[in-house]
Amino acid sequence: MTAPAPVADSERSTPPQPTSTEPVRRGRVLELDILRGFLLVWMTLTHLPTKASIVSNQTFGFVSGAEGFIFLAAFMIGRIEEGIEQTRGRAATIGDVARRTMKIYGYHCLLLAIAFTLVAAVGVSFHRQALENLLSFYLQSPRKAIVAAALLKYRPSLLDILPIYIIFLIWTPVARAVARRWSWKPVLAVSIGVWVAAQFGLRGWMYQHGDPFGLSVPETSTGAFDLYAWQLLWTSGLALGSVFADRVSGVSPAGEEHPLQVPRWLLIAAFVVAACFVVLRYSPVDQWMSPDVYGRLIDKWHLGPARIVDFTAISIILIRFGAQIAKLPLLGELAPVGRASIEVFSVHVLCCVGANALSHDADPMLPGWQQVLVLGATMTALFVTAKVANSRAARRHATGASSSTQMSLRLRKSSA
Repeated sequence: MTAPAPVADSERSTPPQPTSTEPVRRGRVLELDILRGFLLVWMTLTHLPTKASIVSNQTFGFVSGAEGFIFLAAFMIGRIEEGIEQTRGRAATIGDVARRTMKIYGYHCLLLAIAFTLVAAVGVSFHRQALENLLSFYLQSPRKAIVAAALLKYRPSLLDILPIYIIFLIWTPVARAVARRWSWKPVLAVSIGVWVAAQFGLRGWMYQHGDPFGLSVPETSTGAFDLYAWQLLWTSGLALGSVFADRVSGVSPAGEEHPLQVPRWLLIAAFVVAACFVVLRYSPVDQWMSPDVYGRLIDKWHLGPARIVDFTAISIILIRFGAQIAKLPLLGELAPVGRASIEVFSVHVLCCVGANALSHDADPMLPGWQQVLVLGATMTALFVTAKVANSRAARRHATGASSSTQMSLRLRKSSA
């Protein structure tokens, strides 16, 4: 994906200095929360063993919820860290990223603990082939699997998104440091180069020539997603979030509105490209061209070129019409889900694993009545989780604000 050229302030080696001790608050953007909530629900419907996956699987062409989730997460991180750096300095951004990384790592370890105990026990005791396949390496070598999973080397399916998130968060301060000194152009150039290498087997080559911990994790157990390819989405999102931080917030530091604009010709091109990919998605393209070439172009796990083009086109359309789409009835109910994305994502994993445990088959397809119950229970779990997580966050924020106010009063009294 090609990002717009960075603005002048983002290319300076010396960032703007804070003008006050109080940070400029970048409030949450409702449209982004709604989109994130939609992506989480979309991924959940795709992962559940129900017929809903037939509808939700790449509905809008050759794009899935995973691409949007990773890109949007990076965009929001770039936006947040840019604001922190402008108000509290560079060191504060590293601390904030570290805090976020440890939080997600904690959820990752919790999911692993459940998977290696309860899920493994259910899979073996009740001969659930889907669960046995999910944890095949753990069932063969439990000790190695635990160490490898803690080191983010062993990444079973459904449990591989959070490790990707963690690895990309670790990369974030490095990317931002390089961009701060030399702009985002070299960062994006390197990212594109790595993505190109990934299309020609970089992941396989690295697997064959690198096993620093000697854990011998099978390549099929290192996650479905090719990190060398998917880092392009994260880096692009991080760059755009950093460059357009104030404009996405709707207000510049001076208080002026700067809505993002999309040239008419670019918007028309995006509609044409997106429409073509939707048509191709439901056409027998593999009969018109070499199946091998077709497969490489649309490959999800290696993020094929066609997926990049399709994702870019859809992103342009959302940039232009996202605010209007967000006003549609009921979509606002997805905002709390987006605000509690990590908690909701973790619960979605547990629900999908639990649904797979209902069948003996390796590729479960549940009876109709079970599908209805699974869909209802899972959606309820997602929204209840969002409500609880947001309530807890609000209480923590209120407690923190109260403590800050009391501290300010004490300082004023002591100075008086």
